[in-house]
Amino acid sequence: MTIGWMLLRASALPEGDDWLSAHERKVLAGLKFPKRRSDWRLGRFVAKQALASSTGIDRLDRVEIIPDEDGAPDPFIDGKAIESSISISHREDAAACAIAPDARVGCDLEVVEQRSRRFVNDFFTDRERAAVQRTPSAHRDRHVALTWSAKESALKVLRVGLRRDTRRVEVEIEDPEATEENWHPLRVTVSPERRCFHGWWHQDEDLVLTVVCDVRGAETRPVTL
Repeated sequence: MTIGWMLLRASALPEGDDWLSAHERKVLAGLKFPKRRSDWRLGRFVAKQALASSTGIDRLDRVEIIPDEDGAPDPFIDGKAIESSISISHREDAAACAIAPDARVGCDLEVVEQRSRRFVNDFFTDRERAAVQRTPSAHRDRHVALTWSAKESALKVLRVGLRRDTRRVEVEIEDPEATEENWHPLRVTVSPERRCFHGWWHQDEDLVLTVVCDVRGAETRPVTL
């Protein structure tokens, strides 16, 4: 199985909206707040670019991202659903998309920044808090960002988002001190189902990106689209 991914900064956005479908332009027009409009636009652009790259489609307006009833994004080409799972995340002036043809996938972007002890106590499990404390201070903020990001990615795989208690999702970062600009493995266990998801993390400047999928024994790392 191959998982494709793409990350774009806001500077990559075109000025016009010709790359949006007619329906998407209507949705954009209905968004009142500038921040929400810019985030939505950037998220749609990276998802369309990723899908175009993976399918060979030459025009982005042929690609549509339509939310399902549970809010998760579903991809369409020329009005027909395609057999791929996608996940979109945006943070600051960046957006990412992950695509998996044979499995559910979730991705999440987070900024590496200082978070309070209360945040960790409220949303992390006992084992996660202990792992964060064991991490040297130079990498601790990143470890917290990675743990939170992987939780969000796993909840996207389940298509439930933050409607589920994040302490029911336990993340294990295999090497929180890794410094190479590469993808590194992680694992997520979801309760009460006791489902184990495989995942990976990657750092891009001040951002960390996690990708999680529901395929057992997945060993391949995400591939740049």
